[in-house]
Amino acid sequence: MTRRRLLAASATLPAAPALAQTARQPASEVDVIVIGAGAAGIAAARRLTAAGRSVIVLEAKAQAGGRCIVDTVNFGMPMDLGAHWIHAPADNPVVPLARAAGFTLYDDPDRPRLMIKGRSPREGEWETFAAALVRAQRAIIEAGEAGREIPLSAAMPTNLRDWAATIDFLKGAWDSGKETSEISCVDFYNAIETRDLFCRQGYGAILAKLAEGLPIRLSTPVTKVDWSGRGVTVETPAGALRARAVIVTVSTAVLASGTIRFTPALPKRQADAVAALTCGTYEHLIVRLAGNPLDAKPDEPLVVKADTTATAKPLARIGGSDWWYLDIGGRFARDLAAAGETAMKAFAAEFVGNEFGPQARRALGEIHVTSWSTDPFIRGAWSVAGPGATPQRLRLAEPVGQRLLIAGEATDEGLWGTVGGAFASGERAAEQALRWIAPAAQGRRR
Repeated sequence: MTRRRLLAASATLPAAPALAQTARQPASEVDVIVIGAGAAGIAAARRLTAAGRSVIVLEAKAQAGGRCIVDTVNFGMPMDLGAHWIHAPADNPVVPLARAAGFTLYDDPDRPRLMIKGRSPREGEWETFAAALVRAQRAIIEAGEAGREIPLSAAMPTNLRDWAATIDFLKGAWDSGKETSEISCVDFYNAIETRDLFCRQGYGAILAKLAEGLPIRLSTPVTKVDWSGRGVTVETPAGALRARAVIVTVSTAVLASGTIRFTPALPKRQADAVAALTCGTYEHLIVRLAGNPLDAKPDEPLVVKADTTATAKPLARIGGSDWWYLDIGGRFARDLAAAGETAMKAFAAEFVGNEFGPQARRALGEIHVTSWSTDPFIRGAWSVAGPGATPQRLRLAEPVGQRLLIAGEATDEGLWGTVGGAFASGERAAEQALRWIAPAAQGRRR
């Protein structure tokens, strides 16, 4: 069941701890510097090193993977703390690499279970909900197909009755990390949708494997990129490095924050794209429900009828375990994360009691939470194009001065918001960088 397609059809490998290369000081000058060791940065570095070019990857955090990391310590099993759904497997370049590396991939169950205040739906309730959701989805898709740059909220039917809050949450906060009033119908329509996969060892374990052997320097935030000369100078607290080109793969939220200064400033086209493709908020509240009090199947998706925006989307028994995701998104998730870990855990406990019933509340054990929106090196979930902003994705990816490239999920029209889209964008950026540096390299050989 995909995030964006919900119900439309219904009418351990451990994370690599410290990479060996990170203990070394990088060379003072390389062919390409890659900023960020998420999916896009890993993909770019793999392509560049395969082509025999010198490259250094600078990662601000203590672990590679960006918004796709796995915890192999705290849950007794691999637990994805960021990306978990493997979207669009046929178009996702990570999937064949994962299979070749021996990872176990399996289908995401397609039809969710509906719960209404701790009970199963009564006669006719499921059909009413499914029909309302399909009508909303159809209206959004028709508007997007027609090229109407309007918000999802303007396209959705107004007569969804008591299912309006639930569908608004599913199509907005859960699907895209933003409110439906902030999401373009065209951008939504462009998203490639097929059935998703899960990885038994964790999606983050795949990226950790793909990062092995790359020249990544961890805990090295970039503070400045100077592209005023013929090459590029990148400044970090550990010193400056020079390269012939740079590929920037940090989130649009980090770019917008100004924590990385560009000299000269980014061109207006790229700066406008950064401002337009802001990141939403999406967090996992990870709860342990011992003894399977709801008799849930492994990896069973649930939909809980919502009355307000203060709601969550459960994923039961992750990998067949006692652990559940209660996923929150949008403005509510942003505000709750800002309130802190205690507030997030309190909401999770309240949600379990109110929506799953007293038996589940008694079974509730440990609670863990993520807070990507407050992480200074991430600052959100994934990029979302508002009405009129869809063309900004390709503008953000436009090469700058034959030495600066921006990559990441925000630059992919069909796989935005996904690890696969980020990985593909890193490969494209690396190919462009190779075209820039190849002629000069041939000249030196002659």
